[in-house]
Amino acid sequence: MGRNHKPQDLETALAEAAAGRRARVRRGHKTVAVVPLEDLERLEELDAEEDADLLAASLAAEAEAKANGEEPVPWEDVKRRAGLG
Repeated sequence: MGRNHKPQDLETALAEAAAGRRARVRRGHKTVAVVPLEDLERLEELDAEEDADLLAASLAAEAEAKANGEEPVPWEDVKRRAGLG
């Protein structure tokens, strides 16, 4: 993959992505990435895998708590205790 970290114009960035390379585009004060579709799909796969792992861990923790006779703490209580809501 490309190592060019200098922001490019959109047309150049699109050409880079079409050629399988990553590129950056600057709009005002914001820099965004233009990536090949394969990169985006892999990132989405990783995100879905992480979501599945987190769900499995959550369900296992809930099952363990129930097996030990513990009651789950409602999300609203957790947020309030953490000062988030």
